[in-house]
Amino acid sequence: MTQITAFLIDSDTSSTAHISTSLMNLGSVRVAGTANCLQEAMQAIQVTAPDIVIIEVKELERGLREVELLLSRSPHTTAFVSSAAVSPEWILKLIRAGAREYLTRPISSGELADAVNTVAKTRTATLEPVCKGGEIISVYHPIGGVGTTTLAVNLAAALAAGGRSTVLVDLNLLGEAGAFLDLAPRYTLADVVPKAGSVDASFLRGVLTPHRCGVQLLDAPEQPAQAARIAPELVREVLAVLRTMFDNTVIDTGGEPFGRNLAAFQMSDCVLFTTVLDIPRLRTAKRCLGALEGEGLAPDRVRLVVNRYQAKDEIRISDAEKVLNEKVYHTVPNNYQELSQTINKGIPLTAYMPRSPFSRSIEELTKTLGMDRKTGAQAAHKRG
Repeated sequence: MTQITAFLIDSDTSSTAHISTSLMNLGSVRVAGTANCLQEAMQAIQVTAPDIVIIEVKELERGLREVELLLSRSPHTTAFVSSAAVSPEWILKLIRAGAREYLTRPISSGELADAVNTVAKTRTATLEPVCKGGEIISVYHPIGGVGTTTLAVNLAAALAAGGRSTVLVDLNLLGEAGAFLDLAPRYTLADVVPKAGSVDASFLRGVLTPHRCGVQLLDAPEQPAQAARIAPELVREVLAVLRTMFDNTVIDTGGEPFGRNLAAFQMSDCVLFTTVLDIPRLRTAKRCLGALEGEGLAPDRVRLVVNRYQAKDEIRISDAEKVLNEKVYHTVPNNYQELSQTINKGIPLTAYMPRSPFSRSIEELTKTLGMDRKTGAQAAHKRG
């Protein structure tokens, strides 16, 4: 196990002695110091930069303030809380404030060892050379109503069905990915905000919600005020970690192509720009594609997908390509009735009716993306 340093903040000397002994018995943990309170400990923590701080909490509100203060002053430290209170409310609020573990007093040596081992594994992973990792795919149109969430949800489900570990991120803040999957996640992106600057794989696993189709969901915040706190820097940080955890990260996005969305696009291997064949959406697409290119996003990373396509549409594919000066990468047929039924059931159509025209089209899209991925990897290998 990687060498770990710990700092203890505890008003009970016997508890401090017990925790210190338990940590030292692990053989690879050094206690960097102890203190009776956070105020007394802060200067020493900033000097010693411990991997873990175990802080005693007797009063919830004070504990919340102290955990937030600790992590704001020492963002690379992992906070463990120790408390005699056995309360779901305390646990939830302190975890949301940024604590990694909630240890019930008297602290079990085994529970403490498990918590420390988890941190040690994470630290080891961050020190080891990491390859590029999994692929990130954004599904985007600036305005709702063109089926970006439908495409993102079903694409993620199809990738998972093909044996690729897949996470779906709802960055279409106040979006509906969770509703499409009939999930009511306990945690959302809002719960990641307090960990900004120190997000790791272990923490993200704790805020993901699994769906029976094999997809893990990182849901959008429930409230507009929470959504406003999702900064572009946090988006980059979260996606960088998810890339190391999953073969595929699929992002449902919407709104202006700047800020959080631009951060996601810059992290993405490809952006599936989704549109339908009507004049207003194509005009919006033309403006937005130009804006993305102006932000430095290479045209070969933005791929045009026509959703709800019907051969009898008045506007033809060739017309759209001429207007947008962009080749259509893929078309998805209009299966509105079947999609409505599966959305109400909380099951992606690709999982519920895998032989439907829509599902076959999404499967074809995953294969095309896979071929592009292999071609890109071979090209990179030749350049190396």
